[in-house]
Amino acid sequence: MTRLAGASRLLGRGCPLMLRIASVLLLLACAGCDGCENYGPETIPKDPGTVVARVTDQSGAPISGVWVYVHDIPNSVGGTFSRGRATDASGVAAIIGIPAGRLRVEVKPPNGYAAPEILTVDVVKGQSSSVVFALAKA
Repeated sequence: MTRLAGASRLLGRGCPLMLRIASVLLLLACAGCDGCENYGPETIPKDPGTVVARVTDQSGAPISGVWVYVHDIPNSVGGTFSRGRATDASGVAAIIGIPAGRLRVEVKPPNGYAAPEILTVDVVKGQSSSVVFALAKA
């Protein structure tokens, strides 16, 4: 009976330990997020498009797990921010909800590869804008 009473107190409302556990679980669930693709109506950018980046090695083989970033995305207070996503097994990362305009795209190469130059892409409303990075061995 004592064990059950202790468990009921632990699971009770406002338990600081449970709130900490829930916070950690939420943080872990969002660790792979690319900025929450499920926009609410107030966060949908004006004239959104998609940036599709393909990352390969010099032979054309896809490289998965490479982080691709779109920079210079304007925010509502006059500044800018970046959004990123890792490439999938086919070496592709699609970053949705990017406002139309000219933006910089960068990849963070995995160990053993040299950093490529940052490319510029013209994002078009309602369309996918593609960019390809062929990484060279370091």
